[in-house]
Amino acid sequence: MVRNKFLDALIAIYHRLQLALVTLLVTLLVSANSLFGRVRMSHENGIACSGRLRIVDDPKFPPHDFFQPGQEFACRVRHAAASFKDDAKLVVRSASIKFQDDRFDSPLDLLMNTGTVPLFWNARTFVGFMISSMGGKGKSYVSYLRRHPQAAVGGGVSVRRNPESFGRMKYHTKTVTGFIGRDGVFRYARYRLVPDPEVEQESGEPDQWDRHHAWLQNPYRDETRTRNYLKDATRAQLEAGNALCYRLQIQLRDKPPSEEGPQPQWLSSAVPWDEERFPYLDLATVELNTALSYEESMLTWFHMGNHPVNLPIPKARSIDDPHSLNHLRLASIWARRARLLSYRLRGMPKAFPNTRKADDWVGIPPLRDPPG
Repeated sequence: MVRNKFLDALIAIYHRLQLALVTLLVTLLVSANSLFGRVRMSHENGIACSGRLRIVDDPKFPPHDFFQPGQEFACRVRHAAASFKDDAKLVVRSASIKFQDDRFDSPLDLLMNTGTVPLFWNARTFVGFMISSMGGKGKSYVSYLRRHPQAAVGGGVSVRRNPESFGRMKYHTKTVTGFIGRDGVFRYARYRLVPDPEVEQESGEPDQWDRHHAWLQNPYRDETRTRNYLKDATRAQLEAGNALCYRLQIQLRDKPPSEEGPQPQWLSSAVPWDEERFPYLDLATVELNTALSYEESMLTWFHMGNHPVNLPIPKARSIDDPHSLNHLRLASIWARRARLLSYRLRGMPKAFPNTRKADDWVGIPPLRDPPG
């Protein structure tokens, strides 16, 4: 028995050292890329908006000291495409929320993307995805998707092509975090942002071909929308006085009674929770009425380290632990700092032009004559 406990302790130490090494290497790579490339880790192509967030008056979730009924926050939301600088490509779309209208500081930041399951769900699969991306994207993803069929499913359900508005899509956190109510009970939480009023079908949902070929992300060859059409439409909508309105919702699940042994499969973001057993509950209304400048959008960051103590980030044990993805996200603060440093040293990159003939536009695989 003593020998087994000693062996278990050694294995646990090895797993934590492995996680620390992977975190260090990933952080160095993405930080160097941000510093020398003057780019975000992802979601480069986006628009930031400001508005108000109000906690619902009659919450159905357990009482919580941070989410107090009727409390209002000035908020900032950044919508973006997860990869590529082209709104008309087949890409995952995102919504990141700050519970404060500020570039950096916030009592809570939430990071969400379209789709219910992700392309990666722990540090090991993230590294595999990152390595495949470094190979050139497009067909370079295929070997990763073959090794991880669940990732192919995640890509297929998460991409959106030519949505008419950011406000007609649904966004989900792709990791699990903690929720400690006034009763002192630890629960796991997931969040999502949905249009208000809710739409029956999201705009831009992939057809059967795109769903099964989500790595073929080029715009249509006869595409007439510009690279910035979705951002331009958002700015025009808000300047016309038509707000983007959402409901922020939370899904809760009790923590398993024992911390020992293997973690339950449902902690993985690759496993959606049954919404009949664990329904999404209204948490807040979100109304965005001002589109911020390109410069302000570029200078805004979102960081999982912005959270109150009663909405904790669970600790990770290994690179296969579902919580290890949040572990990497916490460390990514260094890449954000590196990017802002690069702006100070070399200036901010110019706004993305509308044309696909520009030098910074990339076709995957390369197109000899990309659409205008």
